[in-house]
Amino acid sequence: MNDYQHLVGFGIAGNSAGHLDQTGEITALEVSDENDKPRALFPVYIPDVRESYLSVVPYSQNTLLLPDDVNARVQMEPELAVRFSVHKPSHDHAIQLTPHAMTVANDATYRNCDARKLAQKKNWGEASKGLASKEITLERFDSGLEHLRLCGFHCSGGTWRMTGKDTALTEYTVFYDDLTQWINQQIVIQREEGALHDVQELIKASDYSNDIYVMVGAVRYTEYGETHNLQAGDETAVILYDSRTNSLQQIQAELEQHGQCVGERVISLIQRVKRRDR
Repeated sequence: MNDYQHLVGFGIAGNSAGHLDQTGEITALEVSDENDKPRALFPVYIPDVRESYLSVVPYSQNTLLLPDDVNARVQMEPELAVRFSVHKPSHDHAIQLTPHAMTVANDATYRNCDARKLAQKKNWGEASKGLASKEITLERFDSGLEHLRLCGFHCSGGTWRMTGKDTALTEYTVFYDDLTQWINQQIVIQREEGALHDVQELIKASDYSNDIYVMVGAVRYTEYGETHNLQAGDETAVILYDSRTNSLQQIQAELEQHGQCVGERVISLIQRVKRRDR
């Protein structure tokens, strides 16, 4: 079993310029409205925490289970997920994270959830998130990833459509060292307020897990992606590919012909959307 199932998880709200405006989630964040900066960190999975919904393991490699509410409006969010090592504080120093691997995630979101916290729209139970099992080891995280691109697709009625724009990883608002520095600073300054959680307290509550995942932000939606809704029987695909050996056209053709994408230097996360057994 891949150990990702046991890792604490967080996400970043607002690391792709304009994405929060596309989703409407910006209204829930009572923070600075600077379009060129991420807004906040939110928890996805924290074992042994007081909020019971956060202690349910949400990750799945192949299945996305919809909320019990038949009127739930759920959308996929194609994201890069970076695995960080957690360095425990000493002598009152802050927690520090160091990146060492990355993969892809589907940060699916329950848009019309009547939620007090942003995190409640992110974890509604088992298999409410997607996380690929294959990772890329990061020898360094300050350059050299310009050729990697991320995109997302939704299949409904047998037709695959792009939901997340084909985007270079370096097009994230903050990336490389700036991303690590922003996360480490946010851990220190973010407190329990409005729709947000106290991140440092949550990491401490997890007994300083050695590794955590941070989903570093969804790519901007296509026009279709802004309006899509996931239904039982649909499929979703989040694809990370090397543009030196693959093209977007090849990726989409693989999905349309085979329902999967297994090309050289590709990480794919394919999930079947289902309703929970009652």
